[in-house]
Amino acid sequence: MTYIDQDLALAPYPGRGAPGPTLQNEIRAVLALLRRRLPLILACALLGGIVFTVAAYTATPLYRASAEISVDPRRLSVLDTKDERRRQEPVFDPARVDSLVETVRSERIARAVVADLALDEDPEFNGTRPGLLARLTAWITDDAPEAPSPAERRQAAVEAAAGGLSAARVENTFVMEVRFLAESPEKAARVANGFAQAFLRDQIQANSDTTQQAAGWLKKRLDDLAREATRAEAAVAAYKRQNNIATADGKSIDDQALASISTMLTEAAGNTATAQAKLDRVVAVNRAATPDLAVADALTNEVITKLRQQYIETTSRAADLASRFGDDHPVVKRLRGDAGNMMEAIRGELRRIEEVYRSDLEIARKREAALRQSLDEQFRKTSDIGAHQVRLQDLESTARTARQAYEDYAQRYIQTVQRETFPVSEARLIAEATPPTKKFSPKRTLLMGLGVVGGGALGLLLGFAVDLADRSLRTRREAAEAVGCDCLGFIPAARDDTGRKGAGDPAGPGGKAAPGLAWDHVLRSPFSIGAETLRAIRVAADQAHEGRGVRCIGVVSCLPGEGKTSVSANLARLIARSGRRVLLIDGDLRNPTLTRGLAPEAVTGLADALDGVDLGAAVLPSADLSLDFLPATMGGMQRDATEILGSPAMRALLAEARERYDYLVVDLPPMMPVTDVRALASAIDAFVLVIEWGATSREVVADALRSAPVVWDRLLGTVLNKARLKQLKRYGEAPSTYYHERYIKA
Repeated sequence: MTYIDQDLALAPYPGRGAPGPTLQNEIRAVLALLRRRLPLILACALLGGIVFTVAAYTATPLYRASAEISVDPRRLSVLDTKDERRRQEPVFDPARVDSLVETVRSERIARAVVADLALDEDPEFNGTRPGLLARLTAWITDDAPEAPSPAERRQAAVEAAAGGLSAARVENTFVMEVRFLAESPEKAARVANGFAQAFLRDQIQANSDTTQQAAGWLKKRLDDLAREATRAEAAVAAYKRQNNIATADGKSIDDQALASISTMLTEAAGNTATAQAKLDRVVAVNRAATPDLAVADALTNEVITKLRQQYIETTSRAADLASRFGDDHPVVKRLRGDAGNMMEAIRGELRRIEEVYRSDLEIARKREAALRQSLDEQFRKTSDIGAHQVRLQDLESTARTARQAYEDYAQRYIQTVQRETFPVSEARLIAEATPPTKKFSPKRTLLMGLGVVGGGALGLLLGFAVDLADRSLRTRREAAEAVGCDCLGFIPAARDDTGRKGAGDPAGPGGKAAPGLAWDHVLRSPFSIGAETLRAIRVAADQAHEGRGVRCIGVVSCLPGEGKTSVSANLARLIARSGRRVLLIDGDLRNPTLTRGLAPEAVTGLADALDGVDLGAAVLPSADLSLDFLPATMGGMQRDATEILGSPAMRALLAEARERYDYLVVDLPPMMPVTDVRALASAIDAFVLVIEWGATSREVVADALRSAPVVWDRLLGTVLNKARLKQLKRYGEAPSTYYHERYIKA
């Protein structure tokens, strides 16, 4: 399998799973961002703290005074005598208080305060005090600012007064607090009280204006209702006269007569029934053999009462004598005869009572009949005027409605007139503003804290933006994911190379020394971080091809100046130091930096070897290592560098070198500017890609490897060169040497 079938920019790191979008990974990413951009964040936080500290200590101190106004809607009902209970009921309407708060903030109140306190003459409010920008402009142009007109001063004072005001309702109360900021405590209290007084005057004036308007409208409406009620009542009277309808106490005379006759008829019918019952009882008593004296009139009749008493005494005496002398005794017979006469007298009296009852019954019947006849006549009369009564009731209802409306409006008019003579506002001042003893702003500690926090937040955003914009490779993981193979390690920049003692790479074409690794670094610092990275390259080369290893290693980069030449020189010295025979070839014919640094006076070299000169005569041997160097000389060749590197002679030269040397290290040109590497790539066993740390972007690496697929397929790994070791810790990398050089030297 090769890497050509994959998208290089998205190639996964072999052997490692791509991190999933989990919360833990997100937290780690944020912490990594904080670690990477900590200096920027701290610098921004410090700068923000300094800026806000300067602003806090140079800003003009402001003082805030506050007045409290109570809003009680029940105060408006002090003259409302119609419903006493409504004045006693508590009313909680936050919307009413909020509306009054907005009234306090209105421009009308601000204009009244400016006029009352002459704030348009105060430089703090009228805009005559130039700001920093105006002073700077005047200083630059050397022109005095134009003085504002009176109208402009008033408008500026209104805007300044409204800007310094704040009003809010105290939670769950009818109290609102009016606060004002000014440069002096006395002025703050004076303006706050001015706003409170202007608001109270405005409320009283608004209520007075409303009352006057309402009184005028009510008076006009009351006159209209009076005329309507008069017309309605006149229509009722005219209709009664037209239809001969008489009324008393609001009712028709005929209706009253009909009701009266009905009542009397009912009473007469009851009397007739009572007389009939009495008569029937007396008749039943008179027909009995022995009359029953338990009759109402019999019990109250004196004659019957005396005869009954005598009859009882006589019969009792006769019974007593009969028991002693017998029934035939003359006295007994005489007494019984007297008792019979008494009973006959009683019967006669009862018959007289019966005649009286008969007479009473006849009278009751006649009265009932007469009343029935009168009722029929009155009913017929009332039925004739029924249709007129319906119309009359409609007219009377209209008249009553008009009269009731008139009375209601009359009551309202009286109340309105009373309010007009005694204006009342639902708001009152309960606490006047007093000069504050402490300044309200600036709060220096808070401002400094906000400056530090805001600067840190800005630094974090800038760090995030820099991270998004920075597409360069800085960590092993980024290099592995961008290329698709292992990152073999870091090579430090010149100032981070603690083992460097001699001169570095010679000046390049731009005239500036490259801050890469010194070419003899592995000899001076064999156990440094850079040396360990070069050992990793050799180990990767020895373990390639399933342990068979590779002998010809090409060192390439994507762009010029990434330090491939110093890596090639140190890699060759590292391998030669172990006793292996190494040939270092400068294959960068266009810019032979390696030749200029190691053999600037070389006469024979690569061109001679390609022309047939023996390889041993063309190379330059090292005095203390088994290392030979083949410089990049063109000789008399007139061909292009790409044709030279891709020629059969070059391949034959590499094949001959493989027979004489254990390792070949070839310093190749960069891949992006020229195509030389692609011409020679198939003759190289493996490649090491040198990437400049923090400079080369992953898109450049991907484009370079796409242009040379053979190089990508034969990569041993990548090396991040010119790394800032102190900054690596911010990116989660912590490179360090395992040995300390002083122990090795000992």
